[in-house]
Amino acid sequence: MLTKDLLRYKIQNGQIYPQFVNPTDNKLLTIADQLITVFEESPDKARSTLLEASKHVIDSTSGTLIVKRGFEKLLLDRTEFDTAPNEELIAFRQKLFTETSQLLSQEQFLDYADYQQKVEQIVGNESQPKAELGERLYADLPSCQPILSFKTLSAEHLLHRYNAAQVQGLLLHCNSLTLNLTDSMTAELRQLFKYLRFNQLLSTIRKEKSENVDMFQITVDGPLNLFYKTKRYGMNLANFFVAVLHQPKWELTAEVQFRNKRRSRLYLNESCGIKPISQQFLAYIPEDIQLFQEMLRNKTDEWQIRPGSQFLPLLGDFYCFPDYHLSHTSGVEVAIELFHPWHQGHLLARLNTLAEQTATPLILGVSKELEKKPIIADALASSTYFSQFGFIFRDVPTMGTLLPILNSLV
Repeated sequence: MLTKDLLRYKIQNGQIYPQFVNPTDNKLLTIADQLITVFEESPDKARSTLLEASKHVIDSTSGTLIVKRGFEKLLLDRTEFDTAPNEELIAFRQKLFTETSQLLSQEQFLDYADYQQKVEQIVGNESQPKAELGERLYADLPSCQPILSFKTLSAEHLLHRYNAAQVQGLLLHCNSLTLNLTDSMTAELRQLFKYLRFNQLLSTIRKEKSENVDMFQITVDGPLNLFYKTKRYGMNLANFFVAVLHQPKWELTAEVQFRNKRRSRLYLNESCGIKPISQQFLAYIPEDIQLFQEMLRNKTDEWQIRPGSQFLPLLGDFYCFPDYHLSHTSGVEVAIELFHPWHQGHLLARLNTLAEQTATPLILGVSKELEKKPIIADALASSTYFSQFGFIFRDVPTMGTLLPILNSLV
């Protein structure tokens, strides 16, 4: 992900335009390849060594500095550093500082060499050079962190990754995002909605007709529209953009606003030229769903659970894409939709829609953090629907609150 200082864009007539690089530019491909080589050779070296080698490439090649620094940032994101606390070093440092402090308060020294000799006696290695002692004392500083691994990629992929990161960086500062998709009901479209749920992004989904073609219009709140953990939510929204790139035909519109700046409109479609930068995780089952499946199996053999994969129609041409689908041995099917702390507006809208719902019920799970808000607590308390088909959860749903609702449906 690119930080704001690494973004390249221009604003004109209320429109914001990301400044993409040409992914076939030979000069940029050469620079990218040199940087990738530096990172591929980095495992077992220190962070400072890697950054020094990377800086050499950046300083010794021609081209726009901010672009090259953007390449470096994206490669650092693919690098794993050993950040685990070194308990032995922490204990050694505390012991040394405590005992040398006592030494200074209790003894007189002939000169600095005399003091240095007594410090070396505390260390327990009189032959250790002063420079090595200093390195040992601060070997856990970020600059000294050893590199464990690097997830490599091709130079062309890095350039496409850079262009995608330009868009992702802008989405971190958006109020809202609207996505228009052709209703092809393909695996790619269903996968897009799985990405939405996986990133805990709740959206308003509407089906419309455009020139005799069915279209899905998806509206997602942006991080600037929220008051709860906006940084995490913004990262989730930015990560969602990589799934959009897998769609054959799409249009994205977002309202972007930097601090103390006017709002600008971002518009992109499939012709932007950014190739998909990630693999589809069609067979991937998130950890929370695996845990939920295991809990359900331990309680009952009559219900089976799977990740949500189908749209559920609601009143007024609206749809939702539930988190889970459950099926009973009798043939009863039911869906569950979860509402996290930042889903206040969507939950209120859903409660209003479901008040008149007469079809198979949609079970609602509401985060305990969200329930603490007075407006939500009042809405849940006054909702006849939620009293029948709703439950509160903390991290993941529990069988104690869910099973009574499920059993009431069969």
